[in-house]
Amino acid sequence: MAAVLLRLALLSPLLAAWGAAWAQGYYPGDAVKVNGVAISYQRFHGFYTEYQRSKGVAVGARGDQLALLTRLRREAMDEMVDQELLRQAAQKKGIEVSPEEVDAAVAELKKVFKTPQSFASRLQTEGFTEETYPKHVEGMIAAKRYLDGIREGAAKVSDEELEAYYRDNQQRLTLPEQVRVRQILLVWKPRDGRNDRAATREEMESILERARKGEDFAELARKYSEDPETAASGGDMGFFHRGQRVPALERAAFALKPGEISDMVETPFGVHILRLEEHRDAELLPLDQIREQLREHVRNERAEAAVESEIARLRDAAEIKILIPL
Repeated sequence: MAAVLLRLALLSPLLAAWGAAWAQGYYPGDAVKVNGVAISYQRFHGFYTEYQRSKGVAVGARGDQLALLTRLRREAMDEMVDQELLRQAAQKKGIEVSPEEVDAAVAELKKVFKTPQSFASRLQTEGFTEETYPKHVEGMIAAKRYLDGIREGAAKVSDEELEAYYRDNQQRLTLPEQVRVRQILLVWKPRDGRNDRAATREEMESILERARKGEDFAELARKYSEDPETAASGGDMGFFHRGQRVPALERAAFALKPGEISDMVETPFGVHILRLEEHRDAELLPLDQIREQLREHVRNERAEAAVESEIARLRDAAEIKILIPL
């Protein structure tokens, strides 16, 4: 659905990635009829080609990508049908678009092309002419306005509804337990030519002993840590919660008390020692602190659900005849 909204917001799939050169060609017949309105195979082919590109799939890909291409072809068809259904719904509702708006949109589009001939050639590839394309743009603008109306109608959130949402989603609105630690890291690398890992551990033991005797941990990190991301800041790793670091390091960090220094911790990166700077318990965000951000989130959630529901309703009531194999 996000793709449908994006394409409608951009007026048509022709607005994206227009700088590339596409093969020319004509494709006879219709691809689909939506409530009796035919969409040519030429238009579908151009739409599908751009849909492939938007998904990062090379046009003309074959072989082991057959299943992917089949899925994308079906998705492109569904999206094109949805656009036509929304255009028809906008027309039925009497949504009007001024000629000036259409002219401005087409003029903006033409700026992408170096010559009028290249613009006309691209329209031809997409199944339009310079006479029929403005009508398509008009329909896409109207369809977007129709969707905007659906979204606006669903996006009202009262204080009572907001408070109910907050109560029902407290787990999602709770900040997880977090710790902030400093680390000193000695990476696995050659050190004495005999037993490199043993030498690394021995070197870290000396640093750990100095830290536990009261030497400034941050200064030791600046001098000895081999972590390029944290050494300059005295080993400060910032706040993190479980699931963001390697398991062995997390277990050690969350077991510490503020000011406490860990034993040596081995990970695939090397040998670490940690000092816990701060611990934060899990915390439910206060409603008053997030009220407006949460209201906007609920608005967007409702608006998207309303759009999905409206498109499903239009599809249920429509006569859709797909005339090509997908």
